[in-house]
Amino acid sequence: MRTKLKSLLLPVIAFGMFSWSNAAEFPLAVKGKSNSLIHFDANANRPEIRAAVELQSYLRKITGAGDIQRVTNPTVFFRMKKDNADCTEILLATLENGNTLVPRDVYSKLEKASGNDAFYIKTDPVEKRILIIGKKPIGVLYGTYTFLEKYLGVRWFHPGPDGEYIPKNPNLKTGDIDDFQQPDIPVRTISCWEMSVKPWKLDDVRIWMARNKVQYSVNMTPNPQESLLDFYAWGNKPLSGGGGHMTFENAVPKYLFKDHPEYFPLVDGKRVCEDRSQRCLANPEVRKLLLDYALKVLPYTPEYMVSFNDSTYRRGAWCQCPECIKMGTYDGKFQISNLAHRFTSEIANEILKARPEAHISVEIYSEFRDLPTDPSIHYDKRVLGRYCPHQRCYVHHFDDPKCDYNAKLYKLFLDWKKICPKMELFDFYAYSNSPYSPMEYTLAHDLKLYKKHNLDQWFDDCTNHELPILSSNWPFYYVASKMAWDTSLDADKLLDEAYGIYYGAAAEPMKKYQAYRRELWESAPGHALYGGPKRMAYCLTVPGAEKRLKDFLDEADKLAANDPVLKRRIAAERGRLETFWVKEAQELKKVMAGQNNIPAQETGGKIVIDGKLDEEDWRKAELITGFLTSSENNKPGTPVEETRAKILYDKDNWYIGIEAMTEHAWAPVKTQVKKHDGSVWTDDCIEVFIVPPDGSADYYQWVVNSAGVFYDAKARSPEFESGAEVKTTVLKDRYVIEMRIPVSSMNLKLENGQEWRIHLSRTCQNLQPPKSVEESSLDGISNPNPALFRRAIIGKNIMRNGNFSEIVENKNLKARFPNRWGGTKVTLIEGEHNRNQVEIQSGGYLASYVGVPPSASPLLFSGTVTASGNGTLNIWLDSYARPPGDTRPAKNEIKRRIDPIKLTQEMVTYPFRFKLKPYEDGSLFFQVVDGTARVSGVGVVVEAEK
Repeated sequence: MRTKLKSLLLPVIAFGMFSWSNAAEFPLAVKGKSNSLIHFDANANRPEIRAAVELQSYLRKITGAGDIQRVTNPTVFFRMKKDNADCTEILLATLENGNTLVPRDVYSKLEKASGNDAFYIKTDPVEKRILIIGKKPIGVLYGTYTFLEKYLGVRWFHPGPDGEYIPKNPNLKTGDIDDFQQPDIPVRTISCWEMSVKPWKLDDVRIWMARNKVQYSVNMTPNPQESLLDFYAWGNKPLSGGGGHMTFENAVPKYLFKDHPEYFPLVDGKRVCEDRSQRCLANPEVRKLLLDYALKVLPYTPEYMVSFNDSTYRRGAWCQCPECIKMGTYDGKFQISNLAHRFTSEIANEILKARPEAHISVEIYSEFRDLPTDPSIHYDKRVLGRYCPHQRCYVHHFDDPKCDYNAKLYKLFLDWKKICPKMELFDFYAYSNSPYSPMEYTLAHDLKLYKKHNLDQWFDDCTNHELPILSSNWPFYYVASKMAWDTSLDADKLLDEAYGIYYGAAAEPMKKYQAYRRELWESAPGHALYGGPKRMAYCLTVPGAEKRLKDFLDEADKLAANDPVLKRRIAAERGRLETFWVKEAQELKKVMAGQNNIPAQETGGKIVIDGKLDEEDWRKAELITGFLTSSENNKPGTPVEETRAKILYDKDNWYIGIEAMTEHAWAPVKTQVKKHDGSVWTDDCIEVFIVPPDGSADYYQWVVNSAGVFYDAKARSPEFESGAEVKTTVLKDRYVIEMRIPVSSMNLKLENGQEWRIHLSRTCQNLQPPKSVEESSLDGISNPNPALFRRAIIGKNIMRNGNFSEIVENKNLKARFPNRWGGTKVTLIEGEHNRNQVEIQSGGYLASYVGVPPSASPLLFSGTVTASGNGTLNIWLDSYARPPGDTRPAKNEIKRRIDPIKLTQEMVTYPFRFKLKPYEDGSLFFQVVDGTARVSGVGVVVEAEK
């Protein structure tokens, strides 16, 4: 989108109260009396009429001038009257009905615009006229809403009256405007229905979408009411004519099976017609029926989608006849995508041959989302490919190479663009199990990415009726509406302005509230994807986070005073916090005894040690939770001051980032020690303990104060010099420590599969007397005991619940046992600080399904098991390989073993490795013979075989 403004001297937050010098002025009201006329064509259609009505209504609300009129007669008639001689005309017109009034430069610009929703807002000081010209009627509507928002300060943050902001100005005027706009992403759709928009009404949601230039579909019904026709016109989204998942249900209906079973799939030697059955795509009559149906429908609708049933979980839905197998086979291997896209590309070509102007789309979805292996399959450049990235993660950017889910799907998207250049991205934010989650920053990045790839359409499926996604994530949809139109916008600036207006007098604490929510969300572990876990449940596992958020809300509530709208807005935020974060966090705590690992993450770029923690890697790193105090009776408690920690690594270094909050400090942070290796522990300080994977029980220790002075030692010997680099920053409410610890000082390198142990503790010396000193640490462990330190696995640990921290009732064992684990002759031994173990009796085994990420290349499977005992430990992997398209059920066909391990009474970490075939996956087994064993943890990472 390109915009040129000649002299807009105040930012939009001034809400239309402009001060102009050396420029024309266009008064719209003076002292609450009208000084403007809204002129539109007598033969205007629905969007133009809507534009005139909305403009009149909002001008009256802003100015209090109830006499502002909209007219169809020429403005000159009204200017003949003395009172109206100098009134400002606001002309609403399209190129078609306003061609004699539209300046040539405006006409030429709009005529060349690529989309129908382009518009031009331009002032004419000679004629005292503000022109809002659309290429088509929908452009007039969008131009009018932009005029109200950008130049007069109106806002529509979310549907309903509480989402609207209208400034008040009885002396409303504007200055010179020269503003051409067209969308960066031509089609921008949010799909929803009456059950998915609660507590709002569907009509209110459609109005909000139109006001924010978002398109939507309206399903027409027999005998539609007048209002439904209005919504259809304002939605600016054509109906698809009976295609999509219903393509074959309509074109080759099931009743034909009785007389023509050959139209339906051959499954296990028999023609079937079941739920979600596809059709026999090699049958020429099926092709003819579909082509005839499409050509009959197209005169009624400008778009037709050719697709299939979603039969991902329906075995035998695709035809297995020899002709269909042949259609789907390339280089001796059958693939569903070959079969599906050979058929749809050929059908699309035939439709376009008969109707070259038709808009044809195909779905790249489900089982037929894989890239065809046959290089001859491609689509005409006029065909739109609807790419559906099921299982993409909405925490991470779509092009984030470190996100396993997205890296694969993004590469697939790029490969598809080579086959089908015209693409739509079909997102599923609403189905990522993430209500009240600030995903708008991910979307903002991705919309810029989509623009870079010249994406033709963006579609978000917001039809989830089980969760109130639209209302709970209203900032997300506000950002979506703005940045899908103009991807150059900055989401941070956009929301800073939005929160300033929306929360008014309570803006300062509410901005802090929203910023902290974002920090908690982005630092929580895991992913957010279609049907995935409720990631927001982890956001309040940070000690003190819930209280801090509620304190912000309490402060905002006081500042809201007696403003009823502001009170309702803050109450809504409080309700969402309680429903989606607090309640889910409580449920999570029931099944998880607590975090007992270190979620260390590998760096993606250079870390500059400057005490700021401002690199992208730090922002994305997971928070380390579980700082507790230890009392005399060893019962842990919540510290007065919160401590936030994150840990990164590269092949040569550990990076430690600490934010030590000082919000309850009674005195300045104590920083008296100035000398390296001095008694730093007598100051306010942080301690770091690291145990390397070298088989020794020695730990390395660093004690750092807020001035960056540190003590380092090995097994309490200060002669050890680590070569650590430390920088700190002291802020008003915290001090920040950033450390780089080279592992060369320990004569090691960081390698995938290693198991390190790390511990953190903190001393506060400046709290309110009488108890001015407080010590806290991970899990409340006051005395450094390496056996109780948390494990840190180098690489992405794919062994779920490998630390046995999540305990559930195991139905097979009829006892409490680690989730995702099973076995025979096994017993859970629950330990102090959630350091649980599993005991295995002789002849018994412990087992868990691994879930190796699918890979077309061989992988190196590196694991560790920490165990003690008096028997022999056998380790093996029962596995199978299932490439895409291989529909055989999972069955253990491969057994990989390592040499038996003779256990000792000391707890030792043993490494093991397997080489995997492409697409191999399976279950890991640990068996004990001639004795017993105790296992305290299992870790597994996989990487491409070098």
